[in-house]
Amino acid sequence: MSIIAALLPGQDRLRRLQAAIRGRHQIAPCQDWGGLQRLCETQPVFTAIFDLFATGEMGLEPVRQLRRLFPRLITVAYVSVGTNNERVRDVFDAGRAGIDGLVIADRDDAPERFAALLEQAEARSVASKLKVLFAGLHPLVRDAVLISVTRAHERLAPEVLARSLSLGRRALVRRLSDAGFPPPRRLITWGRLIVAAQLLEDPLRSADAVSIALDFPSGSAFRNTCQRYLKCTPSQLRQRGGAEYVIAGLMQDGPRADEED
Repeated sequence: MSIIAALLPGQDRLRRLQAAIRGRHQIAPCQDWGGLQRLCETQPVFTAIFDLFATGEMGLEPVRQLRRLFPRLITVAYVSVGTNNERVRDVFDAGRAGIDGLVIADRDDAPERFAALLEQAEARSVASKLKVLFAGLHPLVRDAVLISVTRAHERLAPEVLARSLSLGRRALVRRLSDAGFPPPRRLITWGRLIVAAQLLEDPLRSADAVSIALDFPSGSAFRNTCQRYLKCTPSQLRQRGGAEYVIAGLMQDGPRADEED
């Protein structure tokens, strides 16, 4: 079973985290930043959830250190801000440390909301890897790919993707085609499949659970999409390497002259 390292004050937040993950992972409480790092060095930790203020002052350098040492680690800050304006500004600045997700105590930590934010953090984590992989692309093309991934939980439409990039739809089609990428509607589906594959890397997640998380019409629709784009089932996708396998598929796909997008 994969491990979530948790550097959190008190038992209440640990209980809320446990309710959100519903027994799918083992939670390993840590007493300090050093203990969290040692756990990541010795155990199969896939997510670290921490209070940025666990030691009093906001700890960004320990987060940066985790990112450097464990680039595949998903990082989620779980903090209380209340009416403390200074702390709100601190949390905003924390985004510069590359944190994948943010959970505000007593606002975002009801089980369903908390679980959804953890899944979205996984999407942002894989997007950060794509940002490095596609660093040489035209910024608009790279951003189109990243938006397709980070907003995979939404019913993103080609028009919305184009507006997000301040482009017309036809201009976006041309940009993607010139860079050797498929048209917007197909790219959006690739983005959803990349995130689905990332979620499937957790062996306790079923294909049906992934289809619900990503708002596919049904489990059958998700399986049919896997067959159409990847020529495999969700189980086979998991066995073939998950997100990395789908990313390779996207890079082998290309413009579709026969598809009006």
